[in-house]
Amino acid sequence: MAGKRLSDAAVPLDPIFQEYILKGQQRGFQGHILESWQRCSRAGLNPYHRNVPSAIEHSHFKKRMEQRIEIVELFRFYTRRFIGILEQLGACAFVCDNDGFILSRIGYGKTLSFFDNVSLFEGGTIAEEVVGTNAPGLALVTREPVMVTADEHYTQTYHPAFCVASPILDENRNLLGCVDITKFFDRYISEDVKKHLFSLALSLSDMIRNEVFLGRVIKSSSVQYPHSGTSDADPKPARSAAEIPAEESPVTFSRIVGTSPPIASAVRIARSYVHTEGNILIQGETGTGKELFARAIHADGPRAGGPFVAVNCAAIPLELAESELFGYERGAFTGAKAEGHPGKFEMAHHGTIFLDEINSMPLQVQAKILRVVETKRVSRINGKREIPVNVRVITASNGNMSEEVSRGAFRKDLFFRLNVLPLRVPPLRDMKEDFRDLLQTFLRESAGRHGAPEKRASEGAFRRLAAYDWPGNVRELKNCVEYLCYTVDGEEIHEHHLPPEIVPSGGAGGEGTAWEDTRNFSSLERMFLVETMRRFQGNAVEAARMLGVSRSTLYRKLKKHGITP
Repeated sequence: MAGKRLSDAAVPLDPIFQEYILKGQQRGFQGHILESWQRCSRAGLNPYHRNVPSAIEHSHFKKRMEQRIEIVELFRFYTRRFIGILEQLGACAFVCDNDGFILSRIGYGKTLSFFDNVSLFEGGTIAEEVVGTNAPGLALVTREPVMVTADEHYTQTYHPAFCVASPILDENRNLLGCVDITKFFDRYISEDVKKHLFSLALSLSDMIRNEVFLGRVIKSSSVQYPHSGTSDADPKPARSAAEIPAEESPVTFSRIVGTSPPIASAVRIARSYVHTEGNILIQGETGTGKELFARAIHADGPRAGGPFVAVNCAAIPLELAESELFGYERGAFTGAKAEGHPGKFEMAHHGTIFLDEINSMPLQVQAKILRVVETKRVSRINGKREIPVNVRVITASNGNMSEEVSRGAFRKDLFFRLNVLPLRVPPLRDMKEDFRDLLQTFLRESAGRHGAPEKRASEGAFRRLAAYDWPGNVRELKNCVEYLCYTVDGEEIHEHHLPPEIVPSGGAGGEGTAWEDTRNFSSLERMFLVETMRRFQGNAVEAARMLGVSRSTLYRKLKKHGITP
C-alpha cells in the first residue's frame, strides 16, 4: 500500500534495472526521486511495462469513501474555488486516501484523457509499488510535498505528465491522504507555472487539514439534538461528501453586491419570501450566486437559529444519494456505521435544507424527495420507522426546469411542489453597472484571505475585464481574481496579467503574458470540448453538467469552435 515504504533491503537488481537507474543518475536524479527508483527496482517493477492500476471492487471503494468522506467533501468544495485555474491550464486534480486510492478527481483537457488511458479513475491506486515513482505516491511515502516532472517518473508510461502533490496530515501528523495536481508536460512549461501549481497543491492540502482540525475541535464539544445522534454545539451538522461548508458568519442580504435593476429585483423578491414557509426554487446560470441567496433567506428568517444544510446534489455519487439525503440504520450496507447515520433532511431539522443542482437527482431519488416534501417525514435506509422533520426546503437549478420536466428528466409533481416560490438570479452580463463594485469586493476579500495587501486593477485591465462576457458569471470572476492575486507580484493588475480569453493574442500592446502555457488557450479549449462531447456521446446535458456551465453556454462555445453537437 502507498504510505508504506517498499523494502530498502539489499536485493540484487536486474541488470536492465541497474542500467535504467544509472541513466537516471546521469540525468541528475537524486534524493527522494532516486531513492524511489531504487525501491521500485528492488520490488521488481519493470519501467518498460505500462504499470497501470486496476480499480478495487465497488464495495471496497464505497467503504473507503465512507472512511474519508470528510476530506473528499472538502476537496470538492475547495477545488470549486480554483476550477478556473485548472481549466485554463488543462490540469487534473485528485484526492486519494492514505493507501493511495483515488477517491475523487476533477479534470480538463488532454490530461483527463491521459488519466483515463492509464486507468487513474476513482478507485484506482497511485501506490508507488504499483505505478512506480509519482508525486502523490512519493508524497505519501515521504509525508512531504513533492514535484515529479516527465522522465523523473520511474515508469515510462507516465513520462508525459508533470505532477505536484502535498500530503494531508492531521494535528498529530497522522496521514489522512494526499492532494495531487497533474498537467500534461511540454517543453514550454515555465518555472512560474510549476511554482503556481506547487503552491496550489500546498494550499489545497493546508485548507483541508485546517478544516479537519477545526471540525474535530468543534466536535469535541458536541451536544445531543433531536433525530441525529450527535451534532456540533454550533448548529452546523457534521459534513459529508456533497455538503457545502457553511461560511464562518451568517450570510445576509447585505453580502449581495449590486444595485442594478436585475439584481435589485431579485433581492426584493427574495426578501419577500423570508417570512414565508413555502418551498423556493432558485434558477440561474452556473456561478450566479444561487447559494448566497438561499443562505440570506435563511439567515434573515425565523429559522436563522437552526441549521442551514447545503447539499450539492451533482457531487453525490449515485450509489450514495439515498444514504446522504435520508440516512441509514445499522446493517444498511457493507461499511455502514454500527450506530447508523442521519441524512441531510434530519440534520436540517428546525432549519433549512438547500438542495443545489436538484435537477441532477435520478428519478428514483426524486420520488423519495417528493414524499419527504409532502409528508415532512423521512425513512432511513434499513429503518423501521418514519422520523418527523421540520425543515424549509430551498432548491436550485442551473438549467431550465420546465424543459427538464418536458423531456421526462424531472418529475412534474415534484417540480410543482418545489416551485411554489420561484426566484431567478441574473447573470453577470446583465449587471454591467455593478461590475466595478464586484471586482473591488473580490480583490478586498482575496487580500483578507491571504493576509496580503489589497491589489487594484489598472483602468486598462478594468476595461478588459468589464468587456468580457463571463460565461461562468460571478464565480468565474471570483476565480479569475483569486488567480490574479496569486500570480501578480505587485499591487496593480495590468492587461498583460490577464488570461488569454480576456485579452486576445496581441491585445495588450504586445506585452508578454503571465499565462505562458495558455497562449494557445483557444485550441486547448476546442480540444477539451471535443473530448468532453466524445466522452458523453454527444449528450449536451451531461457534458454541460460536467463542465459546470449552462447548456446555452456550452452551445455558444461549440458554435464558436465550429463543433457540431
